[in-house]
Amino acid sequence: MRKLFKWVGIVLGGLVGLVVLALGGVLLYGEIYYNTLRNNRPLYPIQADVSPEGLERGKYLVENVMACNGACHSPKDGSPLTGTSENLIIGPIKVVFTAPNLTPDMETGLGSWSDAEIARAIREGLDKDGKVLGIMPAFNYHDLSDRDISAVVGYLKSLKPVKNPLPPFSANAFGKAALVLELFLPKSLGDSITASQETPAAGTAEYGEYLAKVGGCRDCHGMDFSGGLPPGGEPGALPAANLTPAGKMTTWTEADFITVMKTGMRPDGTRVSPEMPWLEYGKMREEDLAAIFKFLSSLPPVVSDQS
Repeated sequence: MRKLFKWVGIVLGGLVGLVVLALGGVLLYGEIYYNTLRNNRPLYPIQADVSPEGLERGKYLVENVMACNGACHSPKDGSPLTGTSENLIIGPIKVVFTAPNLTPDMETGLGSWSDAEIARAIREGLDKDGKVLGIMPAFNYHDLSDRDISAVVGYLKSLKPVKNPLPPFSANAFGKAALVLELFLPKSLGDSITASQETPAAGTAEYGEYLAKVGGCRDCHGMDFSGGLPPGGEPGALPAANLTPAGKMTTWTEADFITVMKTGMRPDGTRVSPEMPWLEYGKMREEDLAAIFKFLSSLPPVVSDQS
């Protein structure tokens, strides 16, 4: 019996040792990958569009499609797009989540950044020094066309500079590992952009898909738009709806969809969850909302718990 206990102890000790080694390896990998600079990446040439049309397009994208104002970069009480910071603690994971100041302030904002560096940060998730931008959703913005990213950069550079010092984005070892292993969101770092990207033709399903990606609809509704709890959703949180033709939207008309996005009221008289940022997205042009509806209607039906 003593020999049996001895062997059990050896086996358990070995398993514990392997777990510790594996955990140490994961933490080390996160530390190395997180702190790796990528200065050798090509900087795709982008020039800010500051024409009246460009500024109008950039403002529209930033405020109503990409929702940069309401999502992360605007404090509840303060100037829009001047950045925010929050301490996030999830179990052993600790992160100082900072959404940078996007105004052209020279010290605390984008004033010292080139047009191409701002564009790369948005589409590829790298800052001007070649460091990965934490939880920046570059995976949503990677497909932004050259025309649209030029308009976005032009609009950001046209803002009034506002000084707003913020702590840098940081994470403990567990936080870095979680980010690197994509436990909550897709990896911020996107593929290097080396060729021109075009905007799909307006009014098409392809343009609707483009807007849905740039608008971050996949963050909550899933990569296949079938809904469910978003990554990192807290227990008891309301699940996102199934937007494929297998969901409740299958009975909606284009006019119904636009009304829901504009008013937050479904055709059956029920209200959309307040977690759905329809107030921002509802300011999109009706023809753009119609294109998104066309895209969603073209998806293959995916049966899910939210169907």
